[in-house]
Amino acid sequence: MAEIVVDSQVWKFVQTQIVDWWSEDDHNFPWRAPDEEWRLLVTEVLLQRTRAETVADERNVFFARFNSPASLGDASEEEVAEAIYSLGLAWRAKYLRELGAALAKTDGVVPDSTDEIRELPGVGPYVAGAFQALHRNKHASFVDANVVRLLARFFGFEKDGETRRKRWFLKLVEQLFDHDYEPRTFGYALLDFTREICARKAHCSKCPLREQCTFGQNSMSE
Repeated sequence: MAEIVVDSQVWKFVQTQIVDWWSEDDHNFPWRAPDEEWRLLVTEVLLQRTRAETVADERNVFFARFNSPASLGDASEEEVAEAIYSLGLAWRAKYLRELGAALAKTDGVVPDSTDEIRELPGVGPYVAGAFQALHRNKHASFVDANVVRLLARFFGFEKDGETRRKRWFLKLVEQLFDHDYEPRTFGYALLDFTREICARKAHCSKCPLREQCTFGQNSMSE
C-alpha cells in the first residue's frame, strides 16, 4: 500500500479530541498509580490481549503469590500457568517466569533504554513502548490491535494481521505519537478511547472523531 500523507492539522485534531475526551478520574486502574517498576512491567505482560478489567480483578492475587521477581522466577511454569489461568493465554507463563528470573538478577531494576527492555523475556515492542510511555512518562510509541483498528477506520484502509509491521503504517504511528501532551496522558487516553469508543463494536455516535473519520461518516450516513 502507498504511504498515506496526513496533514499536521488532521493529526492535531485526532490527538486533541482523544485527550479532551479522556478523564483520569473515570479510568483509574490500580497499575496507573506509582508502584515498583518490575511489577508494572509484569503487569503490561499480563495486559497483553487481555481485558483490563479482568487483569484488575486478578492482579493483587498474582502479586500476593509472586511478591518479588525472585519468587516469580523460582516458580515452576505450571505454578505461573495456574496463577494466570483466569486471564487466558497460558503460553505467557513461560515468559513471565523467565522475566521474573531476569529481573531477579538486577534486584528488580528495569533497564533504562527501550531496546534493553525489549531484550527481556516476554517483552516485545508493545510492552516496552507502553512501559516507557505509561510508567516512565517517556516519549515512546506502542501499537496493539485496537490502535490498528482506530487508524484503519479513520483513514479508511484495509487491515490484516501484518499491518502493524508494515513501513507505511509505522510512519502513521510515529505521527500519531508526535504530540505535545505528556506521554502518560496521551497513552492512557488512546488506550481507553480504543477500548471504549473505537472498540470492536464502534460507538460512532459518541465519537468526537466522527466528523473526519471515514468509517464514522459512513456509519452515520446509513
